[in-house]
Amino acid sequence: MPGPVVQGVSGGSDPRPMDAAARSTPEPVKLLPLLAEGTIKLILMSSGVMLIARLRHTSDRDGEPAFQLLRPRSVRQLKANDNNGNERWQLEPFLEGLTPQQDLVVFKSAVASLLEPQPALLRHYAEKTLQEAPQALSPVERLKKAFQEFTDSLETEGLH
Repeated sequence: MPGPVVQGVSGGSDPRPMDAAARSTPEPVKLLPLLAEGTIKLILMSSGVMLIARLRHTSDRDGEPAFQLLRPRSVRQLKANDNNGNERWQLEPFLEGLTPQQDLVVFKSAVASLLEPQPALLRHYAEKTLQEAPQALSPVERLKKAFQEFTDSLETEGLH
């Protein structure tokens, strides 16, 4: 029985990839509104891979906590900086050429850390993936958000 991540995989004996003509055409990417479920995070995987994606909390088929990553992109820092001294990043579709799926589910143990992306990286990701990105928060708004996340985590720990 296929899990939530792998769909349409057959148990055929031919491991060769399909030729370009046999591949299905990808569905057009729709704009994700700002109020779509989940938040855009920079994700450091336990393997050391750095991703950026819209992240939703979910569970796997056994009920264990997991993350759904929507439109994940690998983040690579380019060696050259621009003339203003800003770091430049390259975003590449994660698992491109391996699967037509745009979203995937990962176990929480596969994630080492969740980070807030820099505003410029967030805007670049949002433009490339057709998503509305939130505006940068003021220091007071960041403090309110951090306090809310802290109280939410306490409530969640109390449920187990």
